[in-house]
Amino acid sequence: MVTAPDSFSNSENLSLYSDKTAPKKKSKKITERPIIIGFGRAGMFAALELIEYGVKPLIFERGKKIEERSMDVQRFIKEKTLDPESNIQFGEGGAGSYSDGKLFARIKNSYYADKVLDTFITFGAPEEIRYVSKPHLGTDLLCKIVRSIRNYILERGGEIYYGSKMTDILVSNDRALGVVINGTAEYRSSLIYLALGHSARDTFGMMLNKNIVLEQKPISVGVRIEHPTEIINLIRYGDKYKDHTALENATYSFTYTDRKIRRGVYTFCMCPGGEIINASSEHGLLVLNGMSYSQRASHFSNAALVVTCHTDDYGSAHPLAGIEFQQNIEQKAFEAGGGRWKVPAQKLVDYLSKRLSSRLNEHSYKMGATSVNLHEILPQFAGKALVAAFNKWKRDYPLFVSDQAILLGAETRTSSPVRIRRSENYESVNIKNLFPIGEGSGYAGGITSSAIDAIKAVEASLSALDDIN
Repeated sequence: MVTAPDSFSNSENLSLYSDKTAPKKKSKKITERPIIIGFGRAGMFAALELIEYGVKPLIFERGKKIEERSMDVQRFIKEKTLDPESNIQFGEGGAGSYSDGKLFARIKNSYYADKVLDTFITFGAPEEIRYVSKPHLGTDLLCKIVRSIRNYILERGGEIYYGSKMTDILVSNDRALGVVINGTAEYRSSLIYLALGHSARDTFGMMLNKNIVLEQKPISVGVRIEHPTEIINLIRYGDKYKDHTALENATYSFTYTDRKIRRGVYTFCMCPGGEIINASSEHGLLVLNGMSYSQRASHFSNAALVVTCHTDDYGSAHPLAGIEFQQNIEQKAFEAGGGRWKVPAQKLVDYLSKRLSSRLNEHSYKMGATSVNLHEILPQFAGKALVAAFNKWKRDYPLFVSDQAILLGAETRTSSPVRIRRSENYESVNIKNLFPIGEGSGYAGGITSSAIDAIKAVEASLSALDDIN
C-alpha cells in the first residue's frame, strides 16, 4: 500500500484504497451433498468454497491423483504409451498443473482475484504473487499445492473419487437429479457442479444427447514457437543486461491484427525457460502445450502462436463442430509426425519460404521431431495470417523472426470450442440443478478465471437455495 500526504493533488482522481473485507459465510444445511465433476482448478475452488459454508462435497475425477498422474505423463514421454484417462489434460489438478502456472485476472473482480491468490499462498505459493505484475507458479510448485488442497478438503469431510468418470446425468422434468459414474454407480444430488475442463469431448457428446443446451464458441489455433532462452533475453534486455544475474529469463507478448480478413494473431501461454510438451489425450491426435518449472531455468523459451478462428470456420452449425475442427488438425499433426508421437516441426525461415527444413534447430520437445511443411497441417487462413504477422514483426524484431526460431505443431486447445449455456446464476439454461463452471463451461479460461468462476457459481447456487427456503 502507498500513502500520500493530504496535499496530494490527485489530478487523475484515483480512488482511496480500502481494505477488502470478506463477506461472512453462514453454514448451509443441505440434505443432499453437492457433487463436483472434475478436480481441476474450478473443481478444487468449488470444493473449497463449499467447505467454507460447512458443506462437504462429493468429488469425482476421471483421472488419477497428481502423483500417479505425473508418473503416467513421464511414462508417456519415455515409452510413448498414452493413457487416455491420465495425461496432461485429465487428472487431479487439471491441465493447468502442467503449464507455466500464470495467475492473471488481477484487475477486474479484484476481491475474487485476491481471494484466489491468497488461497494459493495458504497452500504453499510464495507471498510475492500478491504484488508481482505477472505472477507464475510453475508445474513443480503447482503439483505441491494440489496435494495440499486435496488433503485440506479430505480433512474437512469432502470425499474425492479417482478413476471416476461421469457417464450419464440423471434428468427428470428438466431437473438434474444426480449422476452416473463409470456406467454403474448412481449418486443423487440437487447441486451438481460440472468442472469438466476444455478437453472432455466425450462428456460434451453425452450432454448433447441429454438435450443440455450447448453452443459453439470461437477458439484459436496455431503452433508453438521456440527460441534459445538467450535470444529472447537479448531481444528483451539488450546486450548490456542479457546475462544479468538479477534478471529472470525474459517474457514477451506479440499481437497482430489483419482487419481485412478479421483475424488476430497473438502469443499465448509464454513459457520463459520452459519446455514444449505433448498434451494429447486421445490416440491418433497430437496437440502441444507449454510448461515451466518454478525456476524457469531451461535453455529454451516457447509460446503458443495462434490465430483467431470464427465459428463459421468450423463448416457446420452443429454444437460440437469446433471439436471436430480441432480433431482434424490434431490428426494431421499426428500423421505428419509419423504416428509415434514425433512432433511436426519446421524452422521459421523455412516456414516463411514454404520449404522443408533440411535440419531442425535444437528444441525442448522430448519425444522427437520430424521435418514437415506446417502449412499442410494448419487451415489455410491460419497459415496466411501467421505469415502476415511474421512479416510485420521481423521489421521490428529481426532476431525473433530469424533462423534461431523453430515452429512445432499443433496448438489447438487454447480454450473450449463449446459453451454450456447458463443463466446469470450460473445454472444451465434448460436443466435445473446443473452448474457448469471453469474452462469446460466456455465462460472462463486459465487458472485464475476458472477459480473465480467456481467461487461465484457456488455463491450464486447457495444463495438461490436460501431464496427457495
